[in-house]
Amino acid sequence: MLGLAKTKDTGAQIRDEVNNYLYEQFSAEGSQLSSLDRWTQRRISDENLAKIALVLEADDPLENCYQNLVREIDTEAEVGIYLAGRGAELPELRELSGDPGISCKLAANMKRIAPVVFEEKLAHEKAGMEMIWATIQARFDRATIDAKVSEIVMSHLNEDDYHTTDMMHSLRSLLYAFHEDLVRRLCKLPSMLNEHGTRELVLMISELATRAGDYSTRVDAIERRAGTI
Repeated sequence: MLGLAKTKDTGAQIRDEVNNYLYEQFSAEGSQLSSLDRWTQRRISDENLAKIALVLEADDPLENCYQNLVREIDTEAEVGIYLAGRGAELPELRELSGDPGISCKLAANMKRIAPVVFEEKLAHEKAGMEMIWATIQARFDRATIDAKVSEIVMSHLNEDDYHTTDMMHSLRSLLYAFHEDLVRRLCKLPSMLNEHGTRELVLMISELATRAGDYSTRVDAIERRAGTI
């Protein structure tokens, strides 16, 4: 009974903190998230609250939350690689500067990258570079929201902010390096890693993928649960 009461109390604290965080993001003046329609904002809130519920109900909440973080930071890194650097707005992106495999210079090669990585968007919407950058920012903002919510949950489950912060940076270092390496190979840009470094990175990413499990199954579970909130 005491364990159940503690779980309920922790859950209430997490939901309160997450609701406050989401309110701040949606009401921040000039942010892309504040310009979203109310239905979309509500959907983002519902899905993140559903995610929290599923984490707290899991047999191993810490592992479930970690699996969410792998998926969310992986999604964030796909576009975050173009935003990382010393001049980035978010400290998480500034801290990646100097990490192995992360150049923080992909933005300078966007004219070469866009026709390969964003080929479908360019072809179907006749989008210019401004639209590509808007798409990158929108995807990044949503992924960052989801990852931050999971970070809040993890900090409560861990009861150790330093450990959670270190975990977040480690995941970003690996996943940003992986996505940058992939883009460089696709676009025939010079690699940031030597052959040994690439092998090590691929091995660690493979282990992360196995641990995280199937992304679509996790997303489906969250969306189904969100429909009942």
